[in-house]
Amino acid sequence: MKFNCIAVDDDPANLALLCDYLATLDNYELIESFTDPIKAMNFIIAADNVDIVFMDVEMPGLSGIDLAKIIRHKTRNLIFTTAHSKYALDAFEIEADAFLLKPFSLGHFATALHKLQSRRIIPFQEKKKIDDQYFFIKSKNDKSKLVKIRFDEIIAIESIQNYISIYTTQKTVVAHITLTKIKEILKDNNSFIQIHRSFIISRNYLEEIENNLVRMKNDLLLTIGENYRDELIGFVKTKTIKTGRN
Repeated sequence: MKFNCIAVDDDPANLALLCDYLATLDNYELIESFTDPIKAMNFIIAADNVDIVFMDVEMPGLSGIDLAKIIRHKTRNLIFTTAHSKYALDAFEIEADAFLLKPFSLGHFATALHKLQSRRIIPFQEKKKIDDQYFFIKSKNDKSKLVKIRFDEIIAIESIQNYISIYTTQKTVVAHITLTKIKEILKDNNSFIQIHRSFIISRNYLEEIENNLVRMKNDLLLTIGENYRDELIGFVKTKTIKTGRN
């Protein structure tokens, strides 16, 4: 299984070192490298097979932070490589998968990639198969209508007596089906996590956690069940950057 990689750094020496590191590791293939962030942007936007982008932050013309905002949806994994720790918070907000502080050794580089693999990073072609999955469900409000639901658009699912409400980025659909049945449909997609006996959410649309509440992308406020809290907090910890403040 090969992961297609792109490296972006305006310093040719740093770029060459990064390319050398990638060449020493199995399962990673460097398909392009750029010293010009504008050219990198144009290439990534047009590409359809990018698994990991390694990106410097301070670059002329277009910073790595701004570039990341433009191309984040085009790559499964984004790793910042920079000499400035002050950008760690920016990286967190863009949902970067790793933050490597220069100068970093081959050991630190390999460890960062190993951590990504332990979280089951998915090569782009496999991710496309997941993203393309969908199902049709009969609407409670119009039983003659079948509504298409894409997995990657589901924000949350709520169980209400004998019905469920499926909140998506486009619409809300109420259907006569159990949460257990929906869990069976979603079981092969690791984007979802149950946070309460009545709620399943998409990790991708989780915006805030405060005490026993989560706020989703559409401002939907949901309660965290005590029996589900540990799994949710465990996931959040893998995405949290420590700041040194309590």
